[in-house]
Amino acid sequence: MKFSYTHVCMLMFLSSRFDLVCLKKTTRNKCGKINAAFNSETRVVYFLSGAEYIKYNFRYNTEETVAPLSNLGVNEELSNPDAAYTDRNGTIHILKGCLAYSFKWKSGEELVQDRITNVTTLGLPCDVDAALNKQGDVLVTKGCREWMLNQRTQMFEQRGNITDRGLPCDLDAAVEWPDSTYCFIKGVQFWKYDDDDVDGPFNTDLLNLCSWNLCGEREWMRMERSGTVSCNGDRRLCSLRLNQITLAGLHNAGSGFDGGFGFLDCFLRNHGLSITEQLRLGIRHFDIDPCFDKCGLLGSCHNVVCGGGICPMLKQLRSFLRDHLGEIVTLNFNHEIQQPEKVFPALSRQLMTQLGPMLNKHFRKSPKHVWPTLKQTIRKKKRIFVFYAPIIERPPHDEFYNKYKWIHSERFYGSTWIEFGVNDGCNKVVNITKEVCESRNWRELLEVSIIPSGFCINSNAAKCRPFYHQSLRACEQFRFVRNDSPNVLLVDYPEEANDPSSSVFQAVHHQNIRNIYQHKKSSCYVKVDAAVKVNAQTILFFSGSRIITYDVTHLSQSNIRHVPGLESIDAAYLSPAGNFISVIKGCIYWEINSTSLLPVSAEVTRNETCDIDAAIFWKDQLYTFKGCNVTSQGGRVQPLLKMGLPCSLDAALLIDSNVYAFKGNNYWIYNDHGEAKLVGKTLDWNIDVVHCTD
Repeated sequence: MKFSYTHVCMLMFLSSRFDLVCLKKTTRNKCGKINAAFNSETRVVYFLSGAEYIKYNFRYNTEETVAPLSNLGVNEELSNPDAAYTDRNGTIHILKGCLAYSFKWKSGEELVQDRITNVTTLGLPCDVDAALNKQGDVLVTKGCREWMLNQRTQMFEQRGNITDRGLPCDLDAAVEWPDSTYCFIKGVQFWKYDDDDVDGPFNTDLLNLCSWNLCGEREWMRMERSGTVSCNGDRRLCSLRLNQITLAGLHNAGSGFDGGFGFLDCFLRNHGLSITEQLRLGIRHFDIDPCFDKCGLLGSCHNVVCGGGICPMLKQLRSFLRDHLGEIVTLNFNHEIQQPEKVFPALSRQLMTQLGPMLNKHFRKSPKHVWPTLKQTIRKKKRIFVFYAPIIERPPHDEFYNKYKWIHSERFYGSTWIEFGVNDGCNKVVNITKEVCESRNWRELLEVSIIPSGFCINSNAAKCRPFYHQSLRACEQFRFVRNDSPNVLLVDYPEEANDPSSSVFQAVHHQNIRNIYQHKKSSCYVKVDAAVKVNAQTILFFSGSRIITYDVTHLSQSNIRHVPGLESIDAAYLSPAGNFISVIKGCIYWEINSTSLLPVSAEVTRNETCDIDAAIFWKDQLYTFKGCNVTSQGGRVQPLLKMGLPCSLDAALLIDSNVYAFKGNNYWIYNDHGEAKLVGKTLDWNIDVVHCTD
């Protein structure tokens, strides 16, 4: 037997699930506008749109409550009002068509209708645009005209045009702000006005009204994108799936970004920048402790304190993604959730309203539960992955989980977090990460969490920063076996790293380089063309068109340059004087300045050194590597295999009388005693020398 949509709704209504299932598809993406706004006697601002109102919270500069107008005691017939204002006596006037409905505050947040007046008897036209109380004087607008209330006659008198104030015609709403400025709204823009000046226009995103989809705010999310696809800043990542990439993660995102906690910052604050600033730095995973009661609204908490509203975080994220169309982000509203019965409904509505077209449901809708590639995610404009605390799968919250396939349970995410202190240093975190990664490797996604316990969050984070790179490498060995990668490096205060070796962004970047090579070996390869140590602090790696500056002190890549003419060279070595680098490509030899990399000599053809693999200047002699042999300047030839080195090296590097020989993703050390040993992986140097053909 087949059931119509109406039958299904009736059945679900009888099972008390009408509110979740019977939302008409035509209304899910319906947009509206701010119709009106007014102040209470306590200077609380209420915005009106359609049949709902939002109470605004100026402590956190975001919406506090969204509810039907009927909760205020306003009849449904006043849906989509034209304007509203509060007069000197505290009476609320809501204007619609040719009528003005007057209300008195009864108690708390409930209004009682007092009277109904025809606006034409007050000197106003029907269907006005906006109204506000301007320091006791009531201003009403329609089109470009404005009227002011004459307090003596209680009649409105036309005074001029609002364009004289620097404001646009055909406003939607207006309201007095608590700082005695005035907010005028039109579409997705608003202006702030005082007696001296007009500021704006500003985008209505800054008002942080997240429960409403205002027309014009999110249409860009469905626009087709053109041009070359870049995935989180690197085209090579595009063919990898979400479970194969690594993201920089912010622990307790939102905890204190709204001004901090004062003297408690040391104990409670996990970052000092806004969400926008963290996104600009490179954060792509946000770990959020959602709550409600402690903030008095949908917010992010840390233990017993409120860090700020979640709505501003969503607005900042949306604004960033609008300007960065090739970026994907994950949001984890984690198991530290408080008041889930309040959080889940409010959070789901705000996410749907603000980010709906970008929420990704591929994994839960795919028959085999496969994560999409980044290219699929970006092409389909589904660039946000959302995770809720695991209780979302249990009654009564499972109604949301069953309905919204873009909600993923946090149980898909494993974490390496266990409690540990750093009084004796943070080096233990590497072994902890290794052990926990191995035991929790069965999870779909795995987070490397470097969150130590102790007295002060910021100082603890500083102690652990030097171990970011090592911790990721400790985990990757287990993830790579599953054809996965470590998926998040979660830290506190990511913005405060002082050098590449302690930067979460550098650690994640180089982990992604290793991810690319591991998961794309059929189309990607590791290749160092040449390597030269130019001074005690700096090594130059030549790789394709890249010249990588390597910081010896911090054991990491610090810069990449592209110098015309130095692409895909065969070999390079430092001159005995150390002031220039000799470069060989094919049969051509020339010299460049070791700092500027600009030529200091003309090109010369040397047939005796054509198409070599590598070269070093060692013990006052030039050694050239080609095929399975190394030849000294005096003509002596030695087989590489007898030296313990492979044939056809990519590059050779001289450091302190030791020769470092590179081939693919392996490197050997040949010491002064004539002994060679395979030491490790080329990519463990934290250099980007991966090249892909796709």
